[in-house]
Amino acid sequence: MKTFVRLIRRYVLLAVGLSLLLIVLALALVVWIGVQFGLVWQREVTYSYEEIADHLQQNDAGQFLFDEQDEAYWLDGYEWAMVLDDGGTVIWQYQLPRELDRRYTASEIAVFSRWYLEDYPVFCQVREYGLLVLGMPKDSLWKYSFWTYPDLIEWIFYRGTSLLAGVLVLILVLCLVFSWRGAKSLGTVADGLDTLAEGRTVQLPTRGFAGELAEKLNRTSAQIQYRNEIIQRRDTARTNWIAGVSHDIRTPLSLILGWSEQLQQDATLPDGARHKAEGIRLQSEKIRSLVEDLNLTSKLQYGAQPLRREAVQAGPILRKLVADFCNSPLADGCEIELNMTREAEQAVIQADQALLARAVENILGNSVRHNRGAVRCWVTATMEEACLCLTVTDDGVGYPARVLEALQSGRVEENTPHILGLHVVEQILQAHGGKVLFSQNEPKGSRVEMHLPVA
Repeated sequence: MKTFVRLIRRYVLLAVGLSLLLIVLALALVVWIGVQFGLVWQREVTYSYEEIADHLQQNDAGQFLFDEQDEAYWLDGYEWAMVLDDGGTVIWQYQLPRELDRRYTASEIAVFSRWYLEDYPVFCQVREYGLLVLGMPKDSLWKYSFWTYPDLIEWIFYRGTSLLAGVLVLILVLCLVFSWRGAKSLGTVADGLDTLAEGRTVQLPTRGFAGELAEKLNRTSAQIQYRNEIIQRRDTARTNWIAGVSHDIRTPLSLILGWSEQLQQDATLPDGARHKAEGIRLQSEKIRSLVEDLNLTSKLQYGAQPLRREAVQAGPILRKLVADFCNSPLADGCEIELNMTREAEQAVIQADQALLARAVENILGNSVRHNRGAVRCWVTATMEEACLCLTVTDDGVGYPARVLEALQSGRVEENTPHILGLHVVEQILQAHGGKVLFSQNEPKGSRVEMHLPVA
């Protein structure tokens, strides 16, 4: 969010810079246009009126002649020309229009020398032979006089620059002030977004530049808080319901397990009855395992399961977990082999031993339950960079295609097969900051890779 505020400031400063650049470009454009029009004027006439006046001469006989070239050459680009004597009479002319007078008073000369003569823009030059008047075509020029006070010109040159600089500084200060106020308001909103992202409630002031945005953010925070409370109540109710059901099932299930084991060991019963009692015991143990997995996954999902992590050496804890499984009834007809590298055996991990034992038990138990007859399992521990890689493989039938797809994709749909025990393994590894990968073993069987970060 601080980047967002810096971005706003950057755009404001960019706007100020562009404004100054546009002012400079506008002044440069005015200068360029003036130069270009001056060049256009030079292209329209061959010689300036000063040069023409200098090259026009009057001989001793009173005749007017141009030196070096004729009249058409020197007056190229002009409409007409004439020379007036001190009395205002035309004493020489070149293509002078008929509608123009041949004699002018002093007041008429004063007027047209500054502006126009019968809509002809004129330029005048005084020489010894008289007043030279050069006429341009009608509507070819705008010719107006300009006057001002010398003090104003001096003030423009000496004070105008300072005034312009002051105006630009004022514009810059105003832009910076508004930018600072806007950035401050946006900074408050940005802090509110950070607070909201952390899951806390925000209540921002709704005044100033970002007041409307702050108000919407307050409403959003209230809606999120309300929905979080509903979700929390629903999750708490679900967790309590699962815990209550698990507790209610545990007592009758313990009785069923106890009675079925007694019936199985009663030598006075027929073999068929004892076999049925064994089946009841095995199915009851599955139910107990499912209930424990359901209760555990619910607690892990909603953070109700406390993690009692401690630093343990990988070698001893893995040997203990494998030995405990070998001593359990599930290990009947199962052969387990444990292999560890020297680095993996000496690695130290931060682990909840009870949860880690549950993960290993679920993986090995899954290999035993879903394979008919004897199955062989291999537990291998190696080091991969900063992680302990614990691989469990078997030589059974492997995962069904639908089960493997559900494990690898993580999607739960209506027809998704039952994978609660393996889902608990995923949750346990995630709680330890690790990950688990499920795949088929080559040439046959299943393969599970568990990665745990090393302390």
